[in-house]
Amino acid sequence: MFFNLDKLSYDGENLNVTVCKDDLTDFAFYVLLAGKKLDTKWYSKDDLSSLKIPLLIGKIYSLIIFFRPKSELTIEEEKIVKKIFFKIGYNNERYIISENILYESENIRITEYDQGSDKTFITFNSAYTDKTSDAFGGDFILSEGWNLISVHKHNRNQYQDLSLKIFEDYVKPKTVGKRTYMYGTSLGGYSGLYFGGVVDATIIAGAPMLPVHPTMNHPHYSDIEYKHIPIKDTKKTSKPVFVLHDPLQESDSGFIKKHVLPAYPLAYFIPVKGGTHLVMKTLISKGLLKDTIRDLVNHNSFNAINRITIAMG
Repeated sequence: MFFNLDKLSYDGENLNVTVCKDDLTDFAFYVLLAGKKLDTKWYSKDDLSSLKIPLLIGKIYSLIIFFRPKSELTIEEEKIVKKIFFKIGYNNERYIISENILYESENIRITEYDQGSDKTFITFNSAYTDKTSDAFGGDFILSEGWNLISVHKHNRNQYQDLSLKIFEDYVKPKTVGKRTYMYGTSLGGYSGLYFGGVVDATIIAGAPMLPVHPTMNHPHYSDIEYKHIPIKDTKKTSKPVFVLHDPLQESDSGFIKKHVLPAYPLAYFIPVKGGTHLVMKTLISKGLLKDTIRDLVNHNSFNAINRITIAMG
C-alpha cells in the first residue's frame, strides 16, 4: 500500500492537504513550528482536508501526516507517519523542502534537505533518539535558508555502525563547493568532532560525549560494540573547531581532556558556566543559541564567545 502527500496549498487562511490513499484509509495531520505543535486536524476519510491556521512568511513548518490503513481499527504500530518541511512565500505560495535519503541501514539514516544554499549543516542527533526523531536544529537551520544533512542512529547504536568510509562515500560529495558545518550536542557533538575532518567542516560541538567509549564504562551500553578509532587518529579539519561546555561538569571535562584536546589542541573551548551537560538547552533558555550559531557562520567568533562569557558570568 502507498500513502503520501499529493498536494499542499495555502490561501492565506486555510492549509489544504491532499493525499494519495485508498478508500479504507483515513488520515490526520499536525502542523508544528520549531518543534512545537500549533494545531491538529483530526482523521478524515476524504482525500482533501483543510485546517484554518495563520502561517508566517519564511518560517519553516513541519507537517506530520498520520495514515490509518484500516481507519479506526488500525492499531498504533500500523500507522504510517510522513513528515514534510515547508514554508510560505509572500504570495501564499508554498515551498516544500524535498527529502533525499542519502544512506540507510538498520541502525543509521542520513537525509538531505537541499535549499540550494552555499552553506550546509550536518547535524547528528543525541543519545535518546532514533531514526524517526526530528533532526537536531533542523527547523532553525532550514529557516535560515541553509542546507541540512541530518544523521540519525537507531536506539542505542551510538553511531558505531557509521564508519568514516561510509560517511565519506555518501556525505562528502554533497558538500563539495559548500561552506560546511558540523553541529550537535553530547553524542551529536562527539560525532561532529569524529567525522568533521572528512568534509573539512567548521565544527560546533556542545558537551561532546560518547557513552559507549570503553573509558566511560557506561553500564547501559555494555552490550554495544565500540567500533570507532580515537578522534586524534581521524582526519582533521582545517577549519575552526568550537567546543561549548560547562567546565564544572566533571564527566564532560574529563572526556574533553582525554579525547578532544589531543585531537584539537587549538580548538576554541568556550565555557558555559552552570550550563551542565545540557549546554545547548541552557543557551536556548537564555536566548543565546541562535545568535551564537549565526555569529560562528559569519566568522564573528569573538562576538559569539563574548556573548556567552558575559551572559554566563
